[in-house]
Amino acid sequence: MTQSIRIINKIAKDVLKKHNDERICLYDLGFQEYNESLKTQEQIHSYIKEKNINGIILTMNYSNLFTIGKSGKKSDILVSQEVLNKKGINVYESNRGGEITYHGPGQLIYYPIINLKKLKIKPVEYVRIIQKTVINSLYDFNIQSEHENQPVGVWVKGKKISSIGVRISKSVSLHGVAINLNCDLKYFTYIIPCGIKDLNLTNIANETNSKCEKNDFDNSFLKNFNQNIFNL
Repeated sequence: MTQSIRIINKIAKDVLKKHNDERICLYDLGFQEYNESLKTQEQIHSYIKEKNINGIILTMNYSNLFTIGKSGKKSDILVSQEVLNKKGINVYESNRGGEITYHGPGQLIYYPIINLKKLKIKPVEYVRIIQKTVINSLYDFNIQSEHENQPVGVWVKGKKISSIGVRISKSVSLHGVAINLNCDLKYFTYIIPCGIKDLNLTNIANETNSKCEKNDFDNSFLKNFNQNIFNL
C-alpha cells in the first residue's frame, strides 16, 4: 500500500468519524523525498476533488534542496553543480507559483490541499488566509510579523521568515508555505531566494526567546488556519 493510499484511507475514516465536523485536519508525513511528496499531494488532491470534502493540511520534512517555481530560473542558483553535489543539495523544478527557494531540516512545511470551490474562496483570498495564518501563529510565539507593502510571504523587521508558493488546479490547492524554524540560513546564500537580490532572511529561533518546537507550531498553525478559513 502506497503512502498516499494510507493517508487517503485515514482521511476517509476521519470524515466518517467526524460527520458534521468539517474542520481541516493536519497529517504529519515525517521525512519525505521531494518527488514522492508531490505524488502524494496529487493523489490526495484528486481524492478531495472527487469526494468534494473541504480538504486537509500535510506537513513534512525534507533534506537540503532547492525548488524552482514556474516563475523561477536556474540562473538564480549562485553555486556550481560541483558545490551542490558536495553539499548534497538536490534541485527540483516545481509546478507551484513563485521562484526559487530552499527547503531543509529545521524548516516547517505546510501543504494545505483545500477545496476552494466548495468553501467559496478565491485564489487571492486563499493566499491572504495563508499569510494571516502564519502571522497569527508567529504571534502565538511572541513574534510580530507582517506582509503589507512586501512581496508575497511573511516578514519580521524587514527580514523574510516565510515563503508562500501555491498552485490551484480544478479549484483545489496544492503546495503551500515554508516557515523558517531553526534552519541553517546559509543555504539561502547559495541562491537568489524568491528572485530577490540581497534578501535578508531570519528564522523563529533568532526572533523569540519562547520555546518553539515543531509540534507546538503545528498546533498553532492548524488552529489559526481553521479560524481564518472558516472565520471562526
